Amino acid sequence: MTPGTASRLALPAFMLLALTACATAVPDKARPLAYVAGGADSPAVRYAPLIIPEQARQRYNRVGTAAARRNAQGEAEIFIDSASPTYYFQQREFRAGLSRYTNLIYRVHFERVPYLHLTSGKNGGLFIIVTLDPAQRPLLITTVHTCGCYLAFLPTSFMPDSAFPDGWNKDRQRVFGIDLPGQVPFSQPLSGQQRLVITVKDATHRVTGAHVADLEGLRNGYRLIDAAMAPMAQLKRLPFEDASISFYHENGPAKGYVRNAAKPFELLLMSWWVFDARVGVDKEYGPAAETGTVFYTSLRPWKRKASDMWPFADFLAFWGWNLP
Repeated sequence: MTPGTASRLALPAFMLLALTACATAVPDKARPLAYVAGGADSPAVRYAPLIIPEQARQRYNRVGTAAARRNAQGEAEIFIDSASPTYYFQQREFRAGLSRYTNLIYRVHFERVPYLHLTSGKNGGLFIIVTLDPAQRPLLITTVHTCGCYLAFLPTSFMPDSAFPDGWNKDRQRVFGIDLPGQVPFSQPLSGQQRLVITVKDATHRVTGAHVADLEGLRNGYRLIDAAMAPMAQLKRLPFEDASISFYHENGPAKGYVRNAAKPFELLLMSWWVFDARVGVDKEYGPAAETGTVFYTSLRPWKRKASDMWPFADFLAFWGWNLP
């Protein structure tokens, strides 16, 4: 083999190696991003939603972590750090009908909803609540923004027929202009590889879909990003300089509302007819006597207390669910 022949053969070989390297690197970056709860196996991790945001290249669509800093005026400011994702978690038991149920409550936040959307503003979030039946099977998925808006119920295939609201369509439902499934099927018996998948709309972070998928298949189709799991109470003691600060206002008329989370368009267009100057502002989830806010899910002022999501059994009954 002459030197010229060797060099002619070496060039295609080098190009082949380079193309092979690119072929293995590009698909990983090209795969859509999905957030998954990190940590040791437990019901809280197993049933945590895998969240797939549209247009994840935009920072405002990424699940973030609540944090504090000083702004240009030297004042304390709450913001969402989109560089690191966190699922804030709380577990609660409640009794409905003749049984005791468990709520696995996941709270995530985003940097902002950009202008000119109705819900434009900073620090908005989303609740995804997985209700387990007495046999610890996922019975119902409830999604709602952390202001109480855009409530959606997603019953699973473990929900008995007698528990559905009258006239429920198990095929499809339309929730504030978005089509969602009327039921989310889980395989029976339950598999430890099943994961609840929630898709989230670009910019507004509306829930656009829910289904169950195998974890291994998700790993092949998506670039999974581990989200930290933190107790919900951590939101009330965010590190700030040499002390801590709450994610929420702690006193005054804004007590219980997320700091730096004003919603100017909702204030302008909605507050006058729902009789709430803070309509659309994200808030703490808890008993109104402690938080200072009612986590209402109906915009009708006379149904504010009845639609409060904290007393969960009463909340479900208000919306027509009849758990056994």
